[in-house]
Amino acid sequence: MPFTNKGESSSRNFLIAITLLMFFMFGYEHFFGNKKQEQQEVASEQPQIKDQEVSFPEFGSLDSSAQKILIEDAMKKYSRISIENNHISGSIDLKGAIIDSIILKNYKDSVEDNSQNVRLLTPKDTESQFFYVVSYDDKTNNEKISDKTFWIKIFSKKEDSAVVLKTRTKNGLTVERTVTLDDGYMISVVDRITNTSNVNVKLSAQSDLVRSNPKHDNQAVVHAGIVGNIQNRIEETKYEDIELKPTALTDCGWLGYTDIYWLCSVINKGKDSVISYSKIGKDSYRISTIKQSEINLSPGLTTELSYAIFAGPKDIRILEKYRDEHDLDKFEMSINFGWFFMITKPLIQLIDLLAGVFPNMGLVILMLTLMFKIITYPLTKKSFTSAAKMKEIQPKVAAVQKLYAHDKIRMNQEMIALYKKEKVSPMSGCLPMLLQAPIFFCLYKVFFISIEMRHAPLFGWIRDLSAPDSSYIFNLFGLIDWNLPGFLQIGVWPLIMGVTMLLQQKLSSSGGTKKVEKAPEQKMQENIMLIMPIMFTYICSSFPVAVVVYWTITNLFGILQQHYTNRKLGKR
Repeated sequence: MPFTNKGESSSRNFLIAITLLMFFMFGYEHFFGNKKQEQQEVASEQPQIKDQEVSFPEFGSLDSSAQKILIEDAMKKYSRISIENNHISGSIDLKGAIIDSIILKNYKDSVEDNSQNVRLLTPKDTESQFFYVVSYDDKTNNEKISDKTFWIKIFSKKEDSAVVLKTRTKNGLTVERTVTLDDGYMISVVDRITNTSNVNVKLSAQSDLVRSNPKHDNQAVVHAGIVGNIQNRIEETKYEDIELKPTALTDCGWLGYTDIYWLCSVINKGKDSVISYSKIGKDSYRISTIKQSEINLSPGLTTELSYAIFAGPKDIRILEKYRDEHDLDKFEMSINFGWFFMITKPLIQLIDLLAGVFPNMGLVILMLTLMFKIITYPLTKKSFTSAAKMKEIQPKVAAVQKLYAHDKIRMNQEMIALYKKEKVSPMSGCLPMLLQAPIFFCLYKVFFISIEMRHAPLFGWIRDLSAPDSSYIFNLFGLIDWNLPGFLQIGVWPLIMGVTMLLQQKLSSSGGTKKVEKAPEQKMQENIMLIMPIMFTYICSSFPVAVVVYWTITNLFGILQQHYTNRKLGKR
């Protein structure tokens, strides 16, 4: 299954950028005000998953030891029955009645014109097999209905996207299976099991969602692995942490495999079922639903069992719709909102709302930036005014520091008295800066995981706002056929952002009500700070374009605000 390749460098660069951003925002206050601010992090205790002893019968060859074949060959290997609605198309392998081919009609692998649609489920025995199968074990007759059992098609119900299959064991057990697609991404399986023999039959039931060799990037801000609602809490497990011994989960409503944009999850349809997950081979995994009690079927009796899986995009509107209609608590939380989910979740909802109003995601980013600037304007204005006043009294500050250089206690007392007399505070400008760090972090994550940004164009050469700007200056924007090394892969938008950042910094350092003579140390500190735009230009070159565009627009608004504040202060 294909994924957008953003690479590990993006996550590493983001962590570096956050560190530098904090230094950049608080560095000036430290240099000019000689103040330090301590930050404390509160670690929230994560709940532990409770294990439960459950037996796990092996139904068929659900491991990765079989010889791998191509998808095209797998699709032709056995007879198939098609399933389709307005959003997905796929097919069921009649050997095993395996749901192993699901293609998303509304999503492409890439922005190229000839790109194929995203394939979510992949046939069994292929390199990236990803399939769903329901199995039974007839313990009375030692007979199995598994991924090796052949089924026949009875008929299909075109009006409700349903197909009906049937199989029969040698000892008189008949299963009629109805596979139904809703109008979205939910696939339901209903089995009517009839005992046509003259003896009592004991059955065990199990369904398996098997995945091998999942392709995913090792991203610091995105969880790739297993996610589910366990005991009314969202729990996440990375692929490398999944053990061979099955882990059974109590009170689990749904559990699935999650990537940046896609989710494939089993739904717990019965109170008598337990969901589990395990590793079943080299880079091969299984999520199972197991009926805890055996099914006792007397001769001539019929029982009915229901199963369901969700296979689709992590679109918050879609997930919330299924949460409400199917009573899937916290289903939308399969989106990895992160630590600041109280901010990131409303942001994604806001982006989704704005995307329905504006035809271009660039306009959505512009509106987001404008909204944040309006909200934070009073604080930003106070920050600019305070910074200008602090620069104005720098000669007095320097005089106090020089006079009491050998008496730190007296120096601090005199500094406090000076600030009180001049009615300024060296920390008064920190609050808006402090707000920018979590907002930037949340926006980075939102732009990274929001499916609305995936393959969304801006204008010109930008065809995917979720990917880095690939129009590099060092190969003349693609005119030179040169495989650039990583440190030279700097696009146009990161350069524009760096220039705006430099302009804003220069404007900030020159603001004030009057020109003052700067000390040599102060000049050196400002020159050091000028390196920051260069560093950020390089670091942000691997960020999604949406992040860089947001930061650029933010800088432009900041330049206008700073210019307005400087002019207003200059007229006093």
